Amino acid sequence: MANWFIYNKKQNYINNLKIEDITKLQALILGNRDIIDPKIVDMFIRPSLDKLHDPFLLNDMDKAVDLIIKTMQEGGEIRIFGDYDQDGIASVMTLMDGMLFYYDNISYDIPHRVDEGYGISSKMSDKAIDDGVSLVITCDNGITGFEQIDNLRANNINVIVTDHHQIEKKENDEWVEQVLPKANAVINPKRLDSNYPFDDLCGAGVSFKLMQGLYQKLDGDMYYLYSLLEYVAMGTVCDVVSLTDENRIFVIEGLKRLNQTEKIGIKALLDEAGWEKEVDEYTLGFILGPLMNTTGRLKSAKMAIDLLIEEDIDDIYDKARELVKLNNERKSLTESAYKRACEIIEENSYDKDDVIVVYDENFNESICGIVAGRIKEKYYRPTIVLTKSKDENIAKGSGRSIEAYNIYEEILPFKDQLASFGGHPMACGLSIEITNIDEFRKFLNKNSKLTAKEKEKSINVDSQINISNLSLEFAESLLKLKPFGKENDKPLFANKDVSIASLSMIGKDKNTMRLSLFQNGSYYNAIKFGAEKEFQYLKDKFNGQIVGQKIDIVYYPDINEFRGQRSLQLKLIDIR
Repeated sequence: MANWFIYNKKQNYINNLKIEDITKLQALILGNRDIIDPKIVDMFIRPSLDKLHDPFLLNDMDKAVDLIIKTMQEGGEIRIFGDYDQDGIASVMTLMDGMLFYYDNISYDIPHRVDEGYGISSKMSDKAIDDGVSLVITCDNGITGFEQIDNLRANNINVIVTDHHQIEKKENDEWVEQVLPKANAVINPKRLDSNYPFDDLCGAGVSFKLMQGLYQKLDGDMYYLYSLLEYVAMGTVCDVVSLTDENRIFVIEGLKRLNQTEKIGIKALLDEAGWEKEVDEYTLGFILGPLMNTTGRLKSAKMAIDLLIEEDIDDIYDKARELVKLNNERKSLTESAYKRACEIIEENSYDKDDVIVVYDENFNESICGIVAGRIKEKYYRPTIVLTKSKDENIAKGSGRSIEAYNIYEEILPFKDQLASFGGHPMACGLSIEITNIDEFRKFLNKNSKLTAKEKEKSINVDSQINISNLSLEFAESLLKLKPFGKENDKPLFANKDVSIASLSMIGKDKNTMRLSLFQNGSYYNAIKFGAEKEFQYLKDKFNGQIVGQKIDIVYYPDINEFRGQRSLQLKLIDIR
């Protein structure tokens, strides 16, 4: 069972009520998420393209735009260096599609996840030199590619870095200095000397700002420019950056265009995945994103790019089928690795540890992060999943963390004993000698300061509302707050002492709970997915006599659509 907390941000609510044309519900929900700056609130409740920030507020934007135009005028080859995840793919497509409107001497390169690893590889920079490229533009990487960028510049290749990852710093007690690669231009909203109003863009978002700057300078076709937001919306949702400020506009406007897309590659992916409903943030995060991501995991992310730039319709659909097949293989590998990891954890009582570290030489290296995320959800513990790498005696893997545990900071003191390491508070990647894994596990657990409470899930509730006060109109009003995601969580409400009128377990695996709830003379349909534990809990609590009993619920007022009819349905988040 999770701990429930009702937000207590009354002053935020009062302040937001002063903003013109805001509803009480919007004032409450946004206040609870600390969205209180009138400009940001206005962007939130009235999102529109004219509210995007000026791209030339980003450091070096003017230099970068001028360099692109000069390279085009001189007929030089422009090569884009991307990354192998969905944001990297979206970033490459944003730049390539954007520049192809003006110019066609453009190529791209993406590192191989297992063979080359993250970022600009030496293989990529050497190939660009051999090919006589004039300009390299990095996207979703490059901010720490010091050696490779020095090599490119030494061979008379100009370099524009566009990235959103953290800047390397030199610091002591008196000063902090950023360390930037020696590129011709470095565009990153996280630069320490940046005055850009918003720093949580994804890689594709930064790529779009560069294209926005280029199109403004060339007085370009803004309708075409905004079609690039189809890619940017994918990168923004899949890279889990804040869905506030201009990211919210990117996703809303991108989704509008995706639902009328003229990009055959995207249509083919949706068709082959069997997605017939409206494209929303769920479609991006759980359908399109994984389909494109799986190429970088099991083969090469170039497959996804090739699909999106292919012009032959038969080839496009062949490639889309291949991606769906590959993703099904990835799902199967993930499922078997997850089950095996759980067995190892139970056999060794690692679930009693504060930090779970699990190793198996047969896991596929590319899915360690997904498996770590699933184990973290199951046990609510920081989790690191490792497997044997192609290097002898070296294990490689990924970690995923919980809110109370900064996994990057906690591993840092052990860094000298790792073959490689990088990350941020919620996730990390590392390599370690296999013989050191047990010592690593002991070190993390010995130094863990997690309290019993921090190891319990918590749910933040926006308000207590009796379900008898709900309506279909109330549920529809919540849709105006979409898209939901990081820093704009789905609104949740709570209600005590709700009666259970009926309950059944449905679905192929009988793991979905369908209830009829009763309050003040009316019945309300409710559903909870993945509810085996909750069903057992209710059976034990009420000695098998569940119907007629009362429970407390945390819920989201959802809309159920069936045969053209829309009705209120409560999506249960937790019960007690």
